[in-house]
Amino acid sequence: MQNKRYKPLIDKLFYIMLVPTAILTISMIVLATHSIPALIVTSVVAAAIIYLFISPLFGYVELREGSIFIKYGLFLAKEIPYGSIRGVEKERKFYCDSMLSLKGAFEHVNIKYGKSDVTTVSVKTNDALIRDIGERTSEK
Repeated sequence: MQNKRYKPLIDKLFYIMLVPTAILTISMIVLATHSIPALIVTSVVAAAIIYLFISPLFGYVELREGSIFIKYGLFLAKEIPYGSIRGVEKERKFYCDSMLSLKGAFEHVNIKYGKSDVTTVSVKTNDALIRDIGERTSEK
């Protein structure tokens, strides 16, 4: 079966929050330029804030031959074999159970695997993702 990739769902709220956060972050750096220790601390905080906002744009979910590959952003990824999946369900809520989830959306897909593990993702086509995972897990 061919690999299939799903892009993350980024809600409008994400972009609305991005602009004020960017302005606040730049202001913090400018104000901290008078003291080297304050500049270092502020730069680290600013880098963390920028990572949290930019990272979801690089995430995706890819259905591969024997597993689901989930890229949570720039650095974090997870691979889940189809044989270990216990269930997949759609959920609608304001927050994600996992901070590693593809952020910025109200609809999420919970993938239950292993004994008690759950990971949460949000893609543009949640229903198609659930259907395709169901097809691939029924084949195994």
